[in-house]
Amino acid sequence: MDLLIKGGRVIDPLLDLDDYLDILIEEGRISHIAPRIEKEGIPQLEAQGKVVVPGLIDMHCHLRDFNEAQKETIATGTRAAALGGYTTIVCEPNTDPPIDTLENLQQWISLAQQEGYVNLHTKVCITKGRRGEKLTNLQILTRRPWVVAATDDGNPVVNDKIMARAFTKARECDLLLTPHCEESPATIHAFKKNNPLISLPEDIALYKREPHYVVRDLELAEKANWRVHICHVSMSSSLDLIRRARARWVPVTCEATPHHLTITEKEALRCGPDAKVNPPLRTKEDTEALKQGLRDGTIDVIASDHAPHTPDEKARGWEEAPMGVIGLETTLGVVLTALVHPGIITLPEAIERMSSNPARILGLPGGSLAVGKPADITIIDMDKKWVVDPSTFASKGRNTPFKGWKLRGKAYATIVRGEVVMRGGELLV
Repeated sequence: MDLLIKGGRVIDPLLDLDDYLDILIEEGRISHIAPRIEKEGIPQLEAQGKVVVPGLIDMHCHLRDFNEAQKETIATGTRAAALGGYTTIVCEPNTDPPIDTLENLQQWISLAQQEGYVNLHTKVCITKGRRGEKLTNLQILTRRPWVVAATDDGNPVVNDKIMARAFTKARECDLLLTPHCEESPATIHAFKKNNPLISLPEDIALYKREPHYVVRDLELAEKANWRVHICHVSMSSSLDLIRRARARWVPVTCEATPHHLTITEKEALRCGPDAKVNPPLRTKEDTEALKQGLRDGTIDVIASDHAPHTPDEKARGWEEAPMGVIGLETTLGVVLTALVHPGIITLPEAIERMSSNPARILGLPGGSLAVGKPADITIIDMDKKWVVDPSTFASKGRNTPFKGWKLRGKAYATIVRGEVVMRGGELLV
C-alpha cells in the first residue's frame, strides 16, 4: 500500500527523532521521511496536531478463541487492538486447548491468517498442558515464524529441574522465555505442595520478602546465560531482584501492566471482580515502585495483559469470578493520562516501552520508523478526551477496572503494513 502522512509530530526513540515531518509509504514500507514531501497520485493522511509513532506492540495478551470463543476471538481481539492503536500483538498460549503441540499451533496460525486485523504472533507453552510436568517439543514448535517466546502463562513451572531444562532447550532453540512469576495464594499453595517441609508462616514470609519464582528464574537465567523476560511485575521486591540481577549482567527484561501501575489493592476491592487479576493488584507502595521502575528504566515494557471473560463469569462475585482484566482498547489512554500527561514518564519513553522495546526483546521487525521498515504506524491524538465505556468496545470482554475513567489521549489511526485499518475511531477493514 502507498500512503503519504503529512505534517505530524514524528517520534521514534530508536532514531532519537522528535520533529514535524512527512512520511512516505510505498509498497507497505517506509520509503522516505522529510520535512516536506510531495507525491502525486497517492492517498494522503493529514496528521497536523497529531503524533506519529512506530506501531504499538502488545507483547502480552489473550485472544482466547478455540473452545473459548464466547470470551474473545482472533477477529474481535484484533479489531480491539486496531482501535487501541496496536499494529502487532503477541498472544499467550493458555488457550483451550493450549498451544502446546504442532497441531494446536497450526490451528491457531490458520485462524490468525484468516481473521487477524493486525500483525499476530504467539507464544507456545513451556510444558504440555501447562501442567509443569513434561516439556513441550520446543524445537518443533519454534520452527514457525509466528512463534516468538515460550511461557506457561497463568502458571509458574513449579518444578525447578523442569524449568532448568526449559532454559537449556530455549537457548538451543534461540527462544525467549517469558515465565509467569506470580506471587499470590495460588502459587504459595503450589510452592508449599512441592516444599512440604516449609511451614506456612515461613512460606508467607518468604513471599513477602523475596518472590520465589522471580528469584529462581533469575538464577536459572544466570546459570544458563540465557534471556528471560519477567511478565507483569507487580511487587517492589521483584523490581529490586531484577535490578540486582542486571548488575550481575543477567540477560533479563521485564514488563508491567497499566492496571498494576495505576490501581491499588484497596481500589480493586471497590471496583469489584472486574479488578480481580493475576497477579493481584498490590499496595500503594508497590504501585509507586513500579512508576519509579518506569522512570529509571528497570521496566522495559508496558503490556496490556488483555484477558477477557464473559460478564456472567465476572458476575459470580469476588471469590468465584475468574482472574483477568481487558486492556487493548484502554492501555494507550491510561498510559497517556496517568503517566505521560502528569510527567511521570515522557512521551518518547512511553513509545519506547510500548513499541521499540517489545520489538527489540522479541526480535520483531517493527518498533521504528526507519526507512525500509514495514509501515506499521500509530497516530495519536494526545488531547482527545473520552470516557471508558466497555459497552462500546470491539472486544467481547467488558471486564475493565477503568470503566468510567475520564482519559486524555487516544489512537487516531492505526496503519498496518501501509494499510489504514482504523481512523478516527472507525475500523476500515
